[in-house]
Amino acid sequence: MRSKLFLVVSIALLFGPASSAAEVTADLGPYAATFSLPSDLGCSIDPAEEVGGKTAGGIDYVERSVPLDCDGGRVLMKVTSYSDPVPAGDRETRALSRKAPWTMAYMNVETKEKLVDRQTGHHSTFHQVSGGEVHQVAYWLDRYLAPGDYLGKTSCVISSSLPWPATKELFETFRLEKKAEGAERPSTMEKVTAGSYAVSFDLGDLNYTFTEIPVPQEDGDMGLENYRIVLDEATRAATIEITGYDGLRMVNLGTEKLLAEAHLRTKGYIGNNVSEWTVGESPAVLGVGEDRDHQILYVAIFWPDQVVTDEGQTMGTTRCLVESGLRWDPTERLLSTLRVERREDL
Repeated sequence: MRSKLFLVVSIALLFGPASSAAEVTADLGPYAATFSLPSDLGCSIDPAEEVGGKTAGGIDYVERSVPLDCDGGRVLMKVTSYSDPVPAGDRETRALSRKAPWTMAYMNVETKEKLVDRQTGHHSTFHQVSGGEVHQVAYWLDRYLAPGDYLGKTSCVISSSLPWPATKELFETFRLEKKAEGAERPSTMEKVTAGSYAVSFDLGDLNYTFTEIPVPQEDGDMGLENYRIVLDEATRAATIEITGYDGLRMVNLGTEKLLAEAHLRTKGYIGNNVSEWTVGESPAVLGVGEDRDHQILYVAIFWPDQVVTDEGQTMGTTRCLVESGLRWDPTERLLSTLRVERREDL
């Protein structure tokens, strides 16, 4: 089965110095991909074909790809959707990353684990006979742990022959999201109180319970308020920790990135990656880590009441840390809908 799919691709160039970034959005049917590349590469995106078929086990699949031709190399992004779950363990992911993307002569291939798009994947480097390198990463957008190993329905492979600095930026900024289906999902907003704070979020039809757990004050904590809300989904959980200060504190997302990485390492998530994010309407950092048992943990840090002073400093009085062991879909919904505000009735 073959049918042509002409992709709607929008490229927004952030004009500036030669080293500025080009932010790219690509439409892949039910998915949207975003990523950044240096704007001086002169990349052009060609229409792609949608190719369907069956696996050896009889499972239907649809493969959608976006090719980019650039000065100094090319890129290919390929998303494959399966009608039913297929094996998506480390062995399968590693094999995807080691499948040569183009016809080329290479001497050897080096493969290592790598976090891509907040997911654990594999990165293979093909050392070509001509002396150049081709980099390729593979991961699963929706893999989950099943009895025996991982299963998934959506794989993503990104190939690049661009110079390594440009390839590194592509891999680090790549995001693949499934578009919302049909009408907007109905609101199931939950509103809870944590001391002097009103907290609201929407977890859809997820079956969970929530509890506010008092956080004891320690010596030297005068002027601090500490609250913790636990969202329990039987075998998985998320926590929202709120720290309130009696005066303005400086907000530095660069520092928060380091603290998110340290938080993950302390809990045993040695493979981790932290990037800038948005929680509710607040700038944030989001870290994702994987432990030795391949369990995933997400950590987000944000200041919901941050303001920029006349001197250009970013300040706030409330710091929030969200830790989630939930799957990515409910975690993303929690982060996108979370609001933390001081109560007006006090």
